[in-house]
Amino acid sequence: MQKRILNQNAVSAVIGVIIMVAITVAMAAVAYAYFTGMIGEQKTATPAIDFVKSDTEKTITVAAADVDTEWNDINITFTNVTSYAYLTVPKIGIMKAGDRIDLFNDQILRGKVTVTFMHIPTNAILGTYTFDNV
Repeated sequence: MQKRILNQNAVSAVIGVIIMVAITVAMAAVAYAYFTGMIGEQKTATPAIDFVKSDTEKTITVAAADVDTEWNDINITFTNVTSYAYLTVPKIGIMKAGDRIDLFNDQILRGKVTVTFMHIPTNAILGTYTFDNV
């Protein structure tokens, strides 16, 4: 005759399934929050900046910019057929409407010049403008 030892300390199958489902739901919620950006590293938004190009004066003027947009966060590149250059007279401080880039005085390239504005934290191009006969 065999004796059966019953362990009355075990968790029932129903409770075990409920616990496994709860753990799965919690893991799915954490994964969703992480991948949608609710937790983790905060992403920097690209600022909205409007530029106005003047072909006659060879200038680019800031028409409007998001509040607290720093010039230090903007990379301004000038290119022509043979070379490229960065802004030689760096702008500093907060970008505001009326700020101006003068192609005759602020850079050294001549001929057909393309000016590219890039937001450094997001690596987003804000605008590209081409001028003839600088």
